[in-house]
Amino acid sequence: MIPVVKGNLETIQQAQDLLDSLDDSSYCHICTPHINSSIGQHIRHIIDNYLVIVNGFSKKHIDYNLRRRGAKVETCLTTAKQELNNIKQWLLTLSQEALATPVTIVSEVCLEEEQSDHLVSSLHRELIFVASHCIHHMALIGVAVKLQNLETPKHFGLAPATATYVRQQESLNTVTS
Repeated sequence: MIPVVKGNLETIQQAQDLLDSLDDSSYCHICTPHINSSIGQHIRHIIDNYLVIVNGFSKKHIDYNLRRRGAKVETCLTTAKQELNNIKQWLLTLSQEALATPVTIVSEVCLEEEQSDHLVSSLHRELIFVASHCIHHMALIGVAVKLQNLETPKHFGLAPATATYVRQQESLNTVTS
């Protein structure tokens, strides 16, 4: 399997595994004052970044400004699971040739005024970005889960390189014990 596809599938599976352990209340709960967004809002953001790629790829124009807010997926676990599954199915269709496809990226870059920047990238590069961004949000979700006295899957919200480091440290500790 293509490494970037495998990594994205693993990341999405990690989110799905967590969602399988939640109920609607914990999915929608906002742990104020520590966090201002629910797990569902973070999941919506993760899904939206993938959907921008899925929907924009055929036009070779990926506009990260075109994300939903307040969508049903923020409050409905079933919708979130289905949308994540749809993204996984799309990822499984990708080839090396598709990953090399040049795409134009659009994203707002200023906080004080509306101003977007444009650049040329590739589907491959954008999948690396979206997986990394997903992991960042999963780390925040992990805090929300723990604030609700719930458990996260092993290595939840860890970057792949960090997970590798942790495994190496565990292996070293096993050898020296």
